[in-house]
Amino acid sequence: MDRIIEISSVFVDLFNSSAGNQASTDESDLSIPVQLQEITEDYIQKILTACCSQQAAGIPGFQSGSVVGSSGLRVNEFKPNLDWFNCTKPLLFNKDLKGKLVLLDFFTYCCVNCLHILPVLHSLQQRFTCEDGLVIIGVHSAKFPNEQQSVNVHHAIEKYSIEHCVVNDTDGTMWNDLAVCCWPTLVLIGPNGEPMLVVQGEEFHSQLLPTFIETALQILRQASMISSHNIPEIVPGRTTLQSLATSKQSSVTKQHLLYPGKVFAYTKKLKKRKNNGNETLNSSNLNNRHHGKILVAIADSGHHRIVISTIQGRVKHVIGGGGTGLFSSTTKKGFKDGNFTEALFHSPQGICFQNSHILFVCDTENHAIRMIDLKEKTVKTVAGNGKKGHDKYGGQMWNAQILNTPWDVVYYKRKARPQYQQQYTPQPYTPNQNYQQLQQSTTSGPTPSPVRCLLIAMAGLHQIWALYLDKTSTSTCSSMKSKWCSKGLCTMVAGTGKEENRNNSYNGQRASFAQPSGLCLTKPSSRIGSVSNGCDPSLYIADSESSSVRRMYLDSMGKYRVLNVAGGSPDPTDLFSYGDIDGGAGANSRLQHPMDVAWNHKRNILYVADSYNHKIKYVTGLSDSHKQNHYNNGGGNTTTGGIPGSTGGSVHTLPLPVKLNEPNGLHFIENPQDGSSLLLIADTNNHSVWVYNFDTYVIKKLQLEFPKILESSPSNVVGTAQIRLNRRTGGQLMLRGRVILGSSSGTEVSQTLEDQPHLNWTLQLPDSTWESKEIKSNTSISAVVGAAADFKYLIRIPKQEWEEDKNDENADDITSRDGNKRWNDKYNQDFENESDEDSEDESDDEEEIVILRCQTSVCQDDDKCVPVEFDFVVRVRYGDEENTPQAADTYFPYTLPYNKSGNKLLNRASSEINSHAPTYNVDSPMELANNTSGSTTSLTSNN
Repeated sequence: MDRIIEISSVFVDLFNSSAGNQASTDESDLSIPVQLQEITEDYIQKILTACCSQQAAGIPGFQSGSVVGSSGLRVNEFKPNLDWFNCTKPLLFNKDLKGKLVLLDFFTYCCVNCLHILPVLHSLQQRFTCEDGLVIIGVHSAKFPNEQQSVNVHHAIEKYSIEHCVVNDTDGTMWNDLAVCCWPTLVLIGPNGEPMLVVQGEEFHSQLLPTFIETALQILRQASMISSHNIPEIVPGRTTLQSLATSKQSSVTKQHLLYPGKVFAYTKKLKKRKNNGNETLNSSNLNNRHHGKILVAIADSGHHRIVISTIQGRVKHVIGGGGTGLFSSTTKKGFKDGNFTEALFHSPQGICFQNSHILFVCDTENHAIRMIDLKEKTVKTVAGNGKKGHDKYGGQMWNAQILNTPWDVVYYKRKARPQYQQQYTPQPYTPNQNYQQLQQSTTSGPTPSPVRCLLIAMAGLHQIWALYLDKTSTSTCSSMKSKWCSKGLCTMVAGTGKEENRNNSYNGQRASFAQPSGLCLTKPSSRIGSVSNGCDPSLYIADSESSSVRRMYLDSMGKYRVLNVAGGSPDPTDLFSYGDIDGGAGANSRLQHPMDVAWNHKRNILYVADSYNHKIKYVTGLSDSHKQNHYNNGGGNTTTGGIPGSTGGSVHTLPLPVKLNEPNGLHFIENPQDGSSLLLIADTNNHSVWVYNFDTYVIKKLQLEFPKILESSPSNVVGTAQIRLNRRTGGQLMLRGRVILGSSSGTEVSQTLEDQPHLNWTLQLPDSTWESKEIKSNTSISAVVGAAADFKYLIRIPKQEWEEDKNDENADDITSRDGNKRWNDKYNQDFENESDEDSEDESDDEEEIVILRCQTSVCQDDDKCVPVEFDFVVRVRYGDEENTPQAADTYFPYTLPYNKSGNKLLNRASSEINSHAPTYNVDSPMELANNTSGSTTSLTSNN
């Protein structure tokens, strides 16, 4: 087998060199040179001859040919009693797979490089069917003990939508038989069980494999060695695992969430309201200024969508996924910008807010960073173009820069005060400079340039990247040789690209990561511009494949030192030091494939999603000392095996009353209502999000409540009103109107229609605290042009007054219970009283939306009827002024058009409907105008 691997390596190198090294382009679009056909044919003839001439006797892992007249190398059968997926029984080479080319994909589901192979295998499965002669079998060969469990493999198959057969080779028998040494490895087995090709790694597969398989099928078919028989045992979704085969659990497609990857929360704060002179600002009013609401963003990865909800679970937005609310889809995936219903994602993961209406998403399988605008309700791509790249340095602008599997993202902002703004000249760096010299050169000079950027965990390249949202100097963009980094620049900031666990206490670009999968920011311990010896903010990194947590200092020199925090091995090339050991930090503790981290700014505690141990762990005793864990064997003091002089720390398990299953996401946030500390947990394989309260020690499942009408499409809106009500007293809203049947010209009012239109009304309120009473709503209209159907709803709106914080002694000092300033995890600011200049969300005029939807049917001239719906929308804002109305009355007349020639209702184009959808504002009492014309709408508000 070693000889076959060697010959295969020579062929692969020759094939790739002939095809041209174009790693930065889309491999599937490359044209295959003519000479590759000849190279492939020559190799196939030689490898078949070599396999048939070599005797298998005495070679471990192989057997002699069982076919009459055949001899040579033949791969062994799979070990019996293994669990098979997408298959009803084990497959045998000498029986079921006889006469087939069998492509064995040796993979482990934690490996990002193995995930890159899946689109190639899916393409091959679509191109070459079983009847054509190709069968694909995934041989799962676990790296971690958790991956040996067949139930977890089943979760991975569903999560990544794997449709070909998969066998869980728990003991690695086939791995050893074929001398496989790395993930991923592909081995092509011939029609008689002979190994024909071994390909290691992930590059150039989309060129090499289709060419080789097509050529091999042609040659073997001419030799009558390929069979076209079907294999009925291959059935997607079926398994031989008894615990799953006999399970009566509901399908995962019925879950509200499907394998949620990441979770993020943001506090939408209330802006200080200006005193107009008519109101006395008492302590109650002042306290209410500093409260807010929490928005929770969930990466519903299995449904390929983003869900935005309140902390109580009320869903506000669903972006992507091809479905709304409960009608989720697992197949509506893609790469498309647009509004919330048009946009498409593919297995989104990391999320972060810039402010309450702008958030960024790692569209992982599309290799892109997407921006979501909750105000405009749009999705836009800001980096990446949907294709996987191999560029390890970057330097392109916005979406011209090709990315590779971004897994998490954080928004980082460093903003100096105006009095400290000076031109910053970076000091020359020499390898022999110690930290004290660097610190003196940093603090004694002028303040470095401000920064606003996205820090990205580029799992596919094993690096940390940055997307700069502002022009900044080279002091914060150390990978660039130019003086300035332009706005929109996307570049690497740390990591060599080698998959290692290598730390570096001088320059992060010389460090190495192993599939970084989770990020979180800390706050700085001193203000930028000060001359104190405070520490710069840090970026904590969940380095999953090395089973460690790393710390990257975002210092003003831009060197971004990378040090160890917990887990991992002192040997930077050792990626197999994992386990479940608490105790001293650094290499003294053991983790198993951590996927995310979260920073508790109130107590300086780091939480870790120890995914494959199904636990949440936390690290205490973290210091701002730059001596901490300089090398891979750091952590603790000399008595615990750490470096002399390094700062100690310890790893603990957070006791939770629920059983987690591969948690992938964490986020810490402070509840603005009562100052309590909350930890949000994305419990991925349990399809849930948990909210743990550190103050009450209570954990609750986030029960998502999807509204009946999630979004009102602009093409459906035929009437819009804006009203303003008193926040403290609540109020009432009368929503009424009339639907008139007739042509737009208003003629022929006596004409009779063939069918009587039926109307189905649905009223959607912002949340369950709102109450409504249906006073009148006709369910049909008389079949006469000019007839009308009235509707009237009385809506009671609750008080919106915020709960007062009893501990707020000073209204101008936003503090938590323990006296610490409030900070958003991942959303970092260097000054607590400064907000993002792009943020317009700090407002007490939060908008609530009431939607009344009418559904009926529209018949065309060919007697085909299709459903149609139109919406009346009322936008409710609040005010605290004494003269703010406590009630409002809205009136919506609308003419439902019909086809005069065919006496049928007419399905208008969206642009025509929108022309009759004006917007009206109500800020003061108005009299109700008795006007039933379809072109006007009258609104009133009453105190």
